[in-house]
Amino acid sequence: MKSRRPKKPPRLSIDDLQEAVKQNNIAPCYLFAGPELFTTDEAVTLLCDAIVPVEQRSFNYDVLYGYEVDVNEVIALASSYPMMGEKRMVVVKELDKLNKSDMLTSYIKNPLDSTVLILISESPDFRKNPFRIFDEKRILDCKPVYDNQVPQWIMKRVKRYKKSILPEAATMLAAYTGTALRQVANELEKLDIYTADRKEISIDDVHAVVGVTKAFNIFELYKAIGFKDASNAINILDRMLERGESPVMIITMLTRLFSQIAKLGDLESKNVPKQKIASDLKINPFFLDEYFGYLKKHPPDSIAGRFKSLLSADTALKTTNKDPRLILSILIYHLMDKDTGSLDIINELEGQFIG
Repeated sequence: MKSRRPKKPPRLSIDDLQEAVKQNNIAPCYLFAGPELFTTDEAVTLLCDAIVPVEQRSFNYDVLYGYEVDVNEVIALASSYPMMGEKRMVVVKELDKLNKSDMLTSYIKNPLDSTVLILISESPDFRKNPFRIFDEKRILDCKPVYDNQVPQWIMKRVKRYKKSILPEAATMLAAYTGTALRQVANELEKLDIYTADRKEISIDDVHAVVGVTKAFNIFELYKAIGFKDASNAINILDRMLERGESPVMIITMLTRLFSQIAKLGDLESKNVPKQKIASDLKINPFFLDEYFGYLKKHPPDSIAGRFKSLLSADTALKTTNKDPRLILSILIYHLMDKDTGSLDIINELEGQFIG
């Protein structure tokens, strides 16, 4: 019988790093691996606050970028003793762009105890040095979160304020913010202030604090288009454009929506369990019934036409001088099979925006 390989220990989370700081168990070298910049920025701040007093940062704290420094400069700074303090900190962002980064390997094997060196890489190749020499206890996992993971992230994060949040409130907040963790964290700070001494955050709190400014977002547009509510969809679109949302990004997100609807139709035809469907679509199970509602309004045999309309609108945005509001408004009618029945409305829009 073949022996099983022992499982690798999990990489560090931001909570693990916080605990290490509390225990004064900070390593001399860390690798922050992954594209989630909110996590890397928060971890850098956490370590800097613990290691380098504010008054010493001008000479004991260095932030370098891989595309503009030489590897020898990094090694020299990391090998330098702190001035008028116990520790210095050296942060190298965009390590992937640092020439001859493998030369850092010797330093990482024998680092200076008074320096904390942080290497930040969005896509490290663990087959190569210096990445391969880091053990899992020194690698901070900076993976992005998927849509269906955000509510859980919120429920965990809110504990920092010694509060809890109702699951449905976390789901609503995630729907408003999407996967932008920096935005989620900012909204949670506002919710902490708004709820004052209360220990639980409710749906009403989320609606009061976030919904007032976020009611006209891509998720509400999804819902209006998904259920073929044309007038509401146009209203939401107008508000989004007034707020400065990118027309190209709106089309990108709508393309994603119809890709999910197409995949949902395929999975449903194969009798895949709902929990697995939610996981495959990377959406919170709370919204799954809503997506099944979209599928009823946009059955599988209509999806090819939806993609054709989206491509035409995207091409028009990039190759013509027509007003983006006109292009997107016409797109919305096409996505709802109203291209024939709504000719008067479309002609009116053309007259309004083109003259």
